[in-house]
Amino acid sequence: MRGVSLSSARRGFSLIELLMVLSITGVIIAVAATQIGRQLSRDRVLRAATSVQGLLVEASQLAVRRRTPMRVTLSGTSTVQVRQRAGDSLVRQWSFDGASDRRATLAFTPSTGITIFPNGRADTALTVVLTSTTGRATVTRSATGVVRRQ
Repeated sequence: MRGVSLSSARRGFSLIELLMVLSITGVIIAVAATQIGRQLSRDRVLRAATSVQGLLVEASQLAVRRRTPMRVTLSGTSTVQVRQRAGDSLVRQWSFDGASDRRATLAFTPSTGITIFPNGRADTALTVVLTSTTGRATVTRSATGVVRRQ
């Protein structure tokens, strides 16, 4: 064997080098997983806010089509209901609880909800605040019928 040097005989990684690479990779994965979880929670709230925005528009359309006032209220902290004001019959209901992909806690201002008249106007403006563990969104409906998500 001709003069084999020590450096050319060593091909591979030492145990220390391998452990360092694995521990750095583990830290990077842990940070990324945390950020992805937070983003998923924020996205869930934004999806719920988009749903609330759509249901407020739908409640206005129902009032116009049926030519009767519709009452939009919050039942508990996660269920929005649309009822005919006359007779108080339930027309639509949306749930934002843990069984849904749109999990969020809702708060209405005013807490009694609003009445939407057949001309598209409401008795007052409505603000819906949606919250989850890491996200928050707001949907507003003016008395004139303009619905915005923020």
